[in-house]
Amino acid sequence: MPQDAKIRLDRSKIRSLNFKVKEGESKSPVSITYDLSYGYEYSYKEKCINVLLSLSINEKQLPFLLNIEYEGIFKLNKRVAKREIEPFAQMNCPAILFPFLRECVADITRRAGFSPLLLPAINFIELAKKQEAEEKS
Repeated sequence: MPQDAKIRLDRSKIRSLNFKVKEGESKSPVSITYDLSYGYEYSYKEKCINVLLSLSINEKQLPFLLNIEYEGIFKLNKRVAKREIEPFAQMNCPAILFPFLRECVADITRRAGFSPLLLPAINFIELAKKQEAEEKS
């Protein structure tokens, strides 16, 4: 990205949320696995990057189901070519947005009567490198 280009998180929000406590399930803490996917769209004309994080927790042994999409709009101070903005949009934007998603998940589970579910930190740089290697092979 050019040195004189500046980017900021303009706003973020929950785009969609589905949370359901299973009937008759215990509210004791459990370990989980989850599916996280993310993508982005870059608008050269509007000088913005729209990032969407999607998290799904649907394990049978869990006392709840959770699907959430969290969106962030990043604004640039000038137009930048897509090839120049792509690494930042693939790695840095999701890394900036993830703590907001993490906080939402913790708050939703806490308000449902469970111990707050704290998602582990994610290295989006390593994740992007793995995805790139998988695409090449």
